Amino acid sequence: MRIERRWRLGLVALLGGCVAGSEGPTDSGGPREPDPGLRADLFAGPIAVPDEIPIDSILEMMIGVRNGGTRQAEPGWVVRVVLSRDQIIDSADIEIDHFSAPRVLSPGAQDDYLRHKKLRGSTPLGLYYVGSMLDVTGAVREANEGNNTLQFPSPIVLLSKSAPPTGDE
Repeated sequence: MRIERRWRLGLVALLGGCVAGSEGPTDSGGPREPDPGLRADLFAGPIAVPDEIPIDSILEMMIGVRNGGTRQAEPGWVVRVVLSRDQIIDSADIEIDHFSAPRVLSPGAQDDYLRHKKLRGSTPLGLYYVGSMLDVTGAVREANEGNNTLQFPSPIVLLSKSAPPTGDE
């Protein structure tokens, strides 16, 4: 009898007070929510791009991200880079790149990702803004989910592609 009683007490402790046939604990029963003050907090930007570039060229971009939180952000969260006709970056803009963060981003740390993307020839010419949206799949639990979009995107002008060299030089 003593062994059975100890086993049941151990099982009750393991299950957090939930015994077969009972309603269990009054909370959600799942893992406890970490203190919101102890979370990662991703910030987008800045992005460095040239002032102008011919269409069908390779665009070199330096995409900046920062973790202003108190916990590290594990690798695997997704960054989306877009071209926007206005300074408001949102999901309706033209996606030109997306990638998964390859490394841990420690609390208070900043990281930069060098990216090279060819701009499609079908993209209309003119003034755009290059912006980013971080953690678009919601992989990182953050202290503030509302600051993952770049607030000050970088302007860039898309020009017609240059004529091929004539060989007369």
